[in-house]
Amino acid sequence: MIRQLAFVVLAVTGIGIGVVIGVIGNVGASDRQSVAGTVSAPAPVAAAGPRTTEQIEALKAELIRVTQYEVAYGCMSRNRFGEPELCGASKARVDAIHDRLVQATRDFERRDAAAVAAVVARIRDLSEDSTRTATFEGTSANPYTNTGRRIELYRDTAGLVYWVDPTGNTVVQFGPGPNSSIVFAQTGSRSPAELRGMAERYLRAHLSDFARVQSDFTFQSSAKPGGASYAFRWQASTKAAGEDVAPFVQLVLSPAGEVMSFADTRSLYAGS
Repeated sequence: MIRQLAFVVLAVTGIGIGVVIGVIGNVGASDRQSVAGTVSAPAPVAAAGPRTTEQIEALKAELIRVTQYEVAYGCMSRNRFGEPELCGASKARVDAIHDRLVQATRDFERRDAAAVAAVVARIRDLSEDSTRTATFEGTSANPYTNTGRRIELYRDTAGLVYWVDPTGNTVVQFGPGPNSSIVFAQTGSRSPAELRGMAERYLRAHLSDFARVQSDFTFQSSAKPGGASYAFRWQASTKAAGEDVAPFVQLVLSPAGEVMSFADTRSLYAGS
């Protein structure tokens, strides 16, 4: 039997830590022993800025080692894209170590109870739901600025994901998370002018300095084809030195005026 050999890399993302398997050749069954003992995986590379512990690094090493073993000896199949993946007991074994690694990383990165409570309070304010609960899911590289500053990720019970700047417990963005099944109201459509008025009222209620945003930033609006959603955006006219994206505030509404997503990236830029 011919078995494809693969290399294993840890992919650290905002939502979790994934295992990437890439094919590098074909190996016969008689060759598996020597291959398993000689092929080493590239060192895991984390996104800029995360802290770590001996426990986390040990679990990373274990995850790579066990995945390599299961690729060489265990159950392998191909997904619908033709890519190699683990299956059966091999997948279960790797998944169990992966889950331990994710939990250890979350436990280490989670701030104290007071800080988490402050973030949840802000999430309840923005969601306009005093009973909304949200769970810390880890940290991520900041996608907006070119600094190494990291953001925290929370997921609420409705399936919305919140990006939080821990410096001031500021929610810089929220919206449906990956694989979300949230359905936003489409009936009772309102005119673009009505929707802009609703967006401005929401932002005035939740951003104490929204009047300054309206005064200093440039307004623009857009709509998805068929009017599936409407975006209202206020953006700075200049970019900070060394940055590719200017600070902005944005609210996206459904045709019926339901809030689909929010962003306020100003806290990520010094002096904005």
